[in-house]
Amino acid sequence: MEMNAKVTVRDAMTSNVLTIGLKTSVAVAAQLMAKYKIGSLIVKSNSKPEGLITESDIIRKVVSKDLKASNISINEVMIKDLITISPKKDLNEAARVMVKNNIRRLPVVNGGILVGILTSSDVLMVSPELTEILVEDARMQNQNNNYVRGPYPVPGVCEGCGNFMDDLLEVDGEFLCEDCMER
Repeated sequence: MEMNAKVTVRDAMTSNVLTIGLKTSVAVAAQLMAKYKIGSLIVKSNSKPEGLITESDIIRKVVSKDLKASNISINEVMIKDLITISPKKDLNEAARVMVKNNIRRLPVVNGGILVGILTSSDVLMVSPELTEILVEDARMQNQNNNYVRGPYPVPGVCEGCGNFMDDLLEVDGEFLCEDCMER
């Protein structure tokens, strides 16, 4: 008997999500990310997600402008137009949403309430066959966006050593980890 099990967002998501309030300073957010070794925080009021702040947002919107992080609230730099997904959705659909919107983190919301977060790393851990889709999309993004943003790190399997890494960069048409780039 053949089973056709559908992997859902709930199966792959992280349910213990670290959140912060709208008026929290960027400095506190950065300290929390460093302490818990995470790359983003969900910003919420009550149980409703209002935004998302990432390490990249802090670098681009605060550090690169030489602003004092303790004087800036999360509300000023967070991503406000959240794209969310239901925990009941198929994991393949979640991966397509991430690729289509060029995002690596997807808040999981059920009835307007935050119940988890799904990252591209979560998707790849549960469903490694999606690696090829995400790597191919990263290649296309790099080809289309090199003149604007240059290469940006993507999660996936390093084509040099075969290890899964969160931050591969394209070098001469191959996605490589930092160690393989130095060889």
